[in-house]
Amino acid sequence: MRVRTAVAVGVVAALLFVSVAVYFAASVNILGNPGDFSPSNTSWNGLSTLVQTEHATVLSNVSSLPPDGAGYVLLEEGPFSPYTSVQAARISSFVSSGGTLIVADGQDAIANTLLAGMGLSSRFSGGVLTDPLFNFRNSFLVVAPTTTMYNVSSIDFDYATTLTVSDPGAKVLAYSSDFSYLYPSQPGSSIASAPHGPFPVAAEIPLGRGTVYLISDDSVFINSMIHMGGNFNMLKDMASGSVFVDTSHLAANPATVARGFELAVYSAASLWEFKYSLVIVGVAAIMAYRFASAPSQTDREVEAVALEHPEWDLERLRKLKEELG
Repeated sequence: MRVRTAVAVGVVAALLFVSVAVYFAASVNILGNPGDFSPSNTSWNGLSTLVQTEHATVLSNVSSLPPDGAGYVLLEEGPFSPYTSVQAARISSFVSSGGTLIVADGQDAIANTLLAGMGLSSRFSGGVLTDPLFNFRNSFLVVAPTTTMYNVSSIDFDYATTLTVSDPGAKVLAYSSDFSYLYPSQPGSSIASAPHGPFPVAAEIPLGRGTVYLISDDSVFINSMIHMGGNFNMLKDMASGSVFVDTSHLAANPATVARGFELAVYSAASLWEFKYSLVIVGVAAIMAYRFASAPSQTDREVEAVALEHPEWDLERLRKLKEELG
């Protein structure tokens, strides 16, 4: 009897939990500010401004790219996970058919896996770009003062890296200043012995009928940076077409996981099969609980005897009844 009661209470608790989860998912903005570089993140580190101004389409998988890339632009900003050979081949085909690819990455240089998979030899160096003179606020917020792009006088960076540009036909679009250097990564290393600029920080690489743009900062188009310096004008120059933003390589933080669970619960709860099943399970749980709570034949007999002899111990009567069967 106690087991049945526990089961019934557990089912009721589970139903209550699901109901609260569904209510919460339906009552809050489950797509709000999920993480770095997210198109739906309206905070300083999101891409919502870019998506709104460019009317961009969000992709969860590069397999959804159109087979003919002409007139389309794909943005890969701040990748967190490496690219597979299949993904790199799909993006390479997209560019070769006439598409434009913009890759903005920083010190983690994860995008090098994409470049390698596409057969390109240019790379993100991974070093930390520093400039004590051409910067805003501090030497890690570098301003690249030299560009060859139309209507882009300078580019503002937030903890950027540098590029090594070595593909045939590639063209460097922007350099850091002569005063820039790569911040020493080894303890005890001096600034004097560190590599000094100018360094390539933006480049254009032809691939088939399309173009690959490399930008050495994964934060260059986030909400807090897109209107700094000439960043927005650089985006307009590069993104001449319908823009896709790939989210398949973004990092998943706890908020993203939680919202994903909420969205899954809400989607499941919207199905009529789930709603009817919930009603059936609820009715069954109530019946099971009432059955478990109802006194058994033994309990009724013992209670009847106890009413006639109130001086007798009720618990002893139950044990005696159980022993006698």
